[in-house]
Amino acid sequence: MTKMKKLLAVGLAGVLAVSFAACSAGADTDEPTTAAGNAEAANAVKTGYAVISSISDVEDTTLTIDSVVSAVLVDADGKIVDIKIDEAQTKPDLDTDDGNVADLRTKLEKKEDYGMKGVSPIGKEWYEQSAAFEAWAKGKTADEVKACIDAEGNPTDADLVAGCTIHAAGFVNATVAAIENAKDLGASATDTLKLKIATEKYYESNEENLQYDSNIAVVTTDADGKITSCLIDACQAKCSMADGKFTVEEGSFPTKKELGDDYNMKGVSPIGKEWFEQADAFEKWAVGKTADEVKAGIDETGTPVDADLAAGCTIHASAIVATVAEAATVA
Repeated sequence: MTKMKKLLAVGLAGVLAVSFAACSAGADTDEPTTAAGNAEAANAVKTGYAVISSISDVEDTTLTIDSVVSAVLVDADGKIVDIKIDEAQTKPDLDTDDGNVADLRTKLEKKEDYGMKGVSPIGKEWYEQSAAFEAWAKGKTADEVKACIDAEGNPTDADLVAGCTIHAAGFVNATVAAIENAKDLGASATDTLKLKIATEKYYESNEENLQYDSNIAVVTTDADGKITSCLIDACQAKCSMADGKFTVEEGSFPTKKELGDDYNMKGVSPIGKEWFEQADAFEKWAVGKTADEVKAGIDETGTPVDADLAAGCTIHASAIVATVAEAATVA
């Protein structure tokens, strides 16, 4: 009996030793994974955007269409990690060009051609002043951004005024809304934030409605050029006319996403999905892909051909794809 007890004791000790070693090995193996997970969580940021669109300065044959877009990355404390701002401004003139605007570049894309420097009290172009606003806004919260202008929309913060003196209500309102809209979509603080706005005259514009559409893409990309988060939207400026004159009222107008179910695509959709639902499917599909892989998701007619994409998005996607791909590759 004594010999048997000794054998049992030795066996039990061996089992415990093996178990302990296995637990220790498991702990060692898990450490890097946990550390990596913690680092990833610490670098996680939310991606957000907002669009403020309006039709203004309506005369008989002229008007102005504006869409100010702010895209942001926001940390866990609600502070801006990165920000991009641009504005599409379209001024059709029925007298001189039948409403066909030749130069549809954004204010940022026009650079010196925008022609603000000559009338600026600090001698700065629009793109230089928007860059100054972006630099100033980094590290600030929505409340801090709100506090930088007076009731008329003029910058009052001394550091901001040094580089930006233009009426900044559009910048501020869009940025505050972008922060509030920001969501965890998979972006990291080490990713690059990019924004693209592409405006075009709607192909079905006619004698009763002149329409300009601005497609918007906000993406973040990693060091390999892969999209880590994606947001898309579109603005449709519908300018009603009669007898060769504009009859549209001045005011703001919503994006396709903001219209929600009121966009009324669901009834004619082969998959029974609204525009905002199909946009959401496209955004999720685009994550993890490069610009070239996004382009390959549709055929030459703009129809989604990638099986995973087509399951949730069947809308004509040429403009969407082109805008996202350009955003992903913009410097």
